[in-house]
Amino acid sequence: MMVEYKKAKSLIFDGAEQEIFNRSFDLSQQTALNVAVKLDDFASNNFEDLQKLLGKDDFEFIVKTGEFSPDGGFLNLYKNSDNLRLYFYKKNNTIVVFAYGEFQPGRYMLYLEGFWVQKI
Repeated sequence: MMVEYKKAKSLIFDGAEQEIFNRSFDLSQQTALNVAVKLDDFASNNFEDLQKLLGKDDFEFIVKTGEFSPDGGFLNLYKNSDNLRLYFYKKNNTIVVFAYGEFQPGRYMLYLEGFWVQKI
């Protein structure tokens, strides 16, 4: 069961792809986590896999409160308002959702979409 959430859509990276690989992003101001994350920390965590981890009800809560929608394709991938693919980072009982991808040729963007806290 989710007990807290904050929709915190903010652009935290906008640039060439090679620039993001050595960057870390401090989430302490926007989330309840005192941690810096790198692309490697969440890039292999597809948002759709979150349903298996959380269960249907909590997953649907995140989709609804985050205002995420599937792309309508056969893979049913979730995307944000800029049509970027969603990923997640989980630490302890906090789930952080990011949107990342190529926005224009050679231009990559990373958004912090929000965070959700589970009751333990």
